[in-house]
This record gives sequence, C-alpha cells and structure tokens, in this order.
Amino acid sequence: MRRLILFSVTVICLVGILYSFKLIKLSPPQQERSKLTGSPVWHGEIENFDQQILNSGTLVPIMLIFCSTIISIIFSYKKSKSKAYISYFIFPDYPTTLKNNPSNITTRSFNKKLAYYSLFVFVTSLNYYILESGKLWSTLNSLHNLIELIINLFLTLEGQIHKNTFLVFFVCSSYIVLINLLITILKWPLDYIAFKAQNLILDFTLVILFVRIYLHTYYYIKEQKPVLPSHSDDQEENTANKKLKFITHPNQVLLLPLAALVHVFGIIASYVLINNIIGNIAFLVSTAIAFSIYSFYIYLDTHYTTNTFNSKNIVLPYTPTWKLILIFSWSIILSAATIRIIIHKKRI
Repeated sequence: MRRLILFSVTVICLVGILYSFKLIKLSPPQQERSKLTGSPVWHGEIENFDQQILNSGTLVPIMLIFCSTIISIIFSYKKSKSKAYISYFIFPDYPTTLKNNPSNITTRSFNKKLAYYSLFVFVTSLNYYILESGKLWSTLNSLHNLIELIINLFLTLEGQIHKNTFLVFFVCSSYIVLINLLITILKWPLDYIAFKAQNLILDFTLVILFVRIYLHTYYYIKEQKPVLPSHSDDQEENTANKKLKFITHPNQVLLLPLAALVHVFGIIASYVLINNIIGNIAFLVSTAIAFSIYSFYIYLDTHYTTNTFNSKNIVLPYTPTWKLILIFSWSIILSAATIRIIIHKKRI
C-alpha cells in the first residue's frame, strides 16, 4: 500500500510538471558568440561585463579546483599504513534471501572515482572559461557528467560494477551518444535547456543517493548492531591513533551530500543569472567549494580512525528496481521543477 501511494504521488507530480511545459512561451535573448571560436554560446549580452572581474572571479576558483584535484588524486591512491584507517562499504540492508550477496568492500575505489570526478570538473571548468558554455563546451562537459553517472551506478549497484560490466558499458555509451546527439540537433535555447535538465537530473540523483547513504549509516551506527566486522588487530589499533574530536564517525559522510548540494546550487545560479557575470563566477565558486569538500572527505576517509569502532563502516543501502525508479523519477521532477520556475521568471 505504501509503495502504491509513493508511485501514485510520483506519477502525479511528474505528469503535472511535464505538462506545465506546454504553457511555456520562450523569449530567449540574442545569442552572443565566443571570442575564441566565434561559435554561438549559451547566453545573451552579459550585464555589467568587466574582463578583470571575470578573470579574477573565474581563475581563482579554477585554481582551487585544480588543487583539490591534486589532493584527491594523491590521497585516493595513497595506501593506508594501518588497516584502522581503511573505511568499508557494508550491506546490512541486503536481503539474505537473494543470491550473490555483496561482500564488504573498501572505499578505495569510490575515493578514486571522486578524484577522477574532480579531475574532469577541472578540465570542463577551464574550458568553460576559455570556450564559454555552448555546444562545443557541452561535448567536454558530458565527459564530466559521465563520471557522475558512473558514481551513481556504483552506488545503486552496491559497488558491484565489476559484476555488471555490460550494463554499465551500455548505459554509459548510450548516455554519451544520445546526449551529444540531442544537443547537436536542438536549436537555441532548447539545447541549453536540455543540457541543464540532464545535468540537474544527475546532480539531484547524486544528492539523493548521498543523503540515503548518510542516513542509513547514521542509524546503523546509532543502533550499534553487533554485526560490525573487525578488520584490524589490537596492535594496529594502538598504532593508528589519529582520531578527530570534532568529527565522530559517521559525521564525515555528511560531507558527501553537502558537496553535492553546493554543486547543484552553482548550476542553478548559473541558469538564473545566465546573462550576468555573477552567474559565471557563482557557478565556478560553488564548484570549487564543492570539490574542496570532496577532497576534504577523501583526506578524512584515508587519514583518520573512528572514535567508536575499530572500523569505519559506511552503509550502501540496498536499492531494488522500484526504489531506483522512484529516485530517478524524483530527480526528473526536481530538475524539471527547477527549470520550470526559472523559465517562468526569466522566460528562458
């Protein structure tokens, strides 16, 4: 009954928000052209344009993203000297009736994916400054979105990407082909709206998944279930004495949804302030903050032990098909609602 109510509400909201787009009357501004390539870009004449403000407001965040990327790569690839520093994804919610229950895995591969995510964001941010947002830039940015898609798949497949190689390859290759084909075919401003929509869908999905991970981990630790595995012996526990008084496991996991939310804020700000220099700066500053938070999470995950248990266990919630459909549907709803409100206010 509860599942039926959830699906009914979801369908009503999804149909309602999508139907509202029929009432839209777009009045987009005249497209400007890139100073470098001369190709049309996704904005009109920039208000209050000042090249010095643009340079300082964009290059500083890009350098911060670069530094965050280097830190993330170094710490995600650096092997822990003690097992007490190693975090594990565990699966207490996985039904015991199903075959091939996933075994506990370290967060090492997840941290590497976050580092690659940061690397591709740095590349796209640099090209955002050089090329300006447009069809050409969207091709490069789709690679950054691809890494985000892989992270989403990693979390929804309980970290078992290696057991679902064909599915992951099919989804990722289909995404790259279809999104670039769609952006190429559509005309301004529909190409811009479509690209922002799929971008927000991936970002909202990541926020929802990270929130689920934090809440499941928080309540799992709070209940102090007796199934916590021990991955370190007493000698290693004594030598691993780096413990933070101000961060108690699993509070560091809260950094993940926080970073994802900050990144969403930047994307929305760039859409709201599409023809304002502040929009570009807000997008890059929020991106720099978000990926600094990701790098800080990786640092904590690889350098500090838990204050409560011998192992830092993070719960990857079981995501059956019906929950996956709900998550994806609400990501679409949130993305569409955001764009619909902005179009209503800005007419683009």
